[in-house]
Amino acid sequence: MSSIDPSHPNAKGVAIVINKHITNTSGIKLVELVPGRALLATIPWHREEHLNVLNVYAPNEPATNETFWTEVLDKLQGQPRPDVLLGDFNMIEDALDRLPPHMDARPAMDAMCKLKSEMHLVDGWRAENPDSTAFTFSQSRAQGGRQSRIDRIYIQQDALIHTKDWKIDPSGIPTDHQLVSARISDRRMPYVGKGRWTLPIFILNDKNVTTAILSKGIDLQREIEESKNNRSDIRNPQTLFKAFKDEAIQICRSEAKKAIPKIQQRMNTLKANLKSTLADSSLSEEERR
Repeated sequence: MSSIDPSHPNAKGVAIVINKHITNTSGIKLVELVPGRALLATIPWHREEHLNVLNVYAPNEPATNETFWTEVLDKLQGQPRPDVLLGDFNMIEDALDRLPPHMDARPAMDAMCKLKSEMHLVDGWRAENPDSTAFTFSQSRAQGGRQSRIDRIYIQQDALIHTKDWKIDPSGIPTDHQLVSARISDRRMPYVGKGRWTLPIFILNDKNVTTAILSKGIDLQREIEESKNNRSDIRNPQTLFKAFKDEAIQICRSEAKKAIPKIQQRMNTLKANLKSTLADSSLSEEERR
């Protein structure tokens, strides 16, 4: 679902991507508040509940940015109140969200804060990380090396308690923006456990695992052949195959427990180093970049 900028149809614009396999896409309602800049989607959620998501791409120029927020607030009158406001805001609310630190133009900030206040929205990542420094947009060194947290997700204030996993991660595609994400739960949903265990795909590329399972498979084939003339309720092809599957799963689980902590530890170390570097006021701006 997208909204194209009429003056730049091959660039800019906003889009909302829905997984049609788990979402009732036929019931989605769209309202183009500002073509190419602000798209409001009302998405069927659980039972009679709907999730109202407002996706924005605010102008970069301060005066136009101010006008944009005023226009969005005006266009929201008579529309469902956004449960989630997200996108590229091209402005920040706190000097902590820019490197080098500085505040943005006050009129644009005031216009955006007015919309946020009237819609009862809060910056979810900042609420969960009040003293942390992280950025979602980075310039190259040739461009000046500036960084900022202009990409954000706002959530209804009373729904913040039903959110978790607020993250800023690499997007996985060539872009100068990071991916901001969070999990939002219906406040009426019951507790859902971890679910059944599934095989980590990377384990299939582990030579120790494939060698061990192949050896067990050869043993299984031999035992099945032997059971033809010595079959019982306890020892037969079905029970032998069940035992083989249990052993294969145990091999995979054992190797995964060894591998995943190493990978996770490396990721955690890199994230911790980045966080401490950004928060270290003793470092120069050049070193923090």
